[in-house]
Amino acid sequence: MKPPVSAYLIKKDEILFKSYRLLCLFFANKQISNIAHPEDSKEPLKKLESRFLFSQASTLLLEVAILFRALDEQIRKFPDSATRGQYVQRLEQTNQKYGPMMFEEHIDIRECCNKIIHAKTFEPHLVEGDAPHSKDYPAFYGDSEQELQWHHLSGNVRITGEHKGQEWAFLIQIPEFVEAIAFLLDDS
Repeated sequence: MKPPVSAYLIKKDEILFKSYRLLCLFFANKQISNIAHPEDSKEPLKKLESRFLFSQASTLLLEVAILFRALDEQIRKFPDSATRGQYVQRLEQTNQKYGPMMFEEHIDIRECCNKIIHAKTFEPHLVEGDAPHSKDYPAFYGDSEQELQWHHLSGNVRITGEHKGQEWAFLIQIPEFVEAIAFLLDDS
């Protein structure tokens, strides 16, 4: 019989891998949006993306936030040790380095994860494609002006919620959020 587990067994690699997958979804969207015809919702790549992109992105963001918060809580409860001291120091460095980049106002990564966990809405932002679409053949090959307008994820996600009767909203920059997680959890 195994002894009872006194805490969740959370591996940094699991958080890092989920963060990487989240980042890949956002970056892949631009490429997929540039090769799938923007006006044909029945195109196979468009159908796949509409079926999985937002549900997977929101799930991964939530999973990263929950796993990070649980790991953070466990490390904070470690007795005074080199591991805890190194983590706290790295956490302070992460908040100083990435806090101003991730959000429209400065909050630390722990608070960011709390906001993600308690968010009521998840709204990825779209931007217009900055080059001719690959299906806009004359414009793509430089023979005419761009005719097809296309959009892709900007990398920013707006989350909203409510705390003690007060509504709040934050804009999270996903690449910077993932970079902050990667910086903080790096063991090298």
